[in-house]
Amino acid sequence: MGKILGVSVLSSKGTVTIPKKVREFLRLSRGDLVVFKLTDNGEIVIKRGDNVE
Repeated sequence: MGKILGVSVLSSKGTVTIPKKVREFLRLSRGDLVVFKLTDNGEIVIKRGDNVE
């Protein structure tokens, strides 16, 4: 398993803040598309929208 870059709390509206270290690693800016991909082993992978497969 990989290194934990941050932790977020789910808000009452169902939103989370992507931790700064994750945003920096993925080079995310306001308005960027974020993709949540389910892997075959049941994990969720977060990717930049320009990496949509």
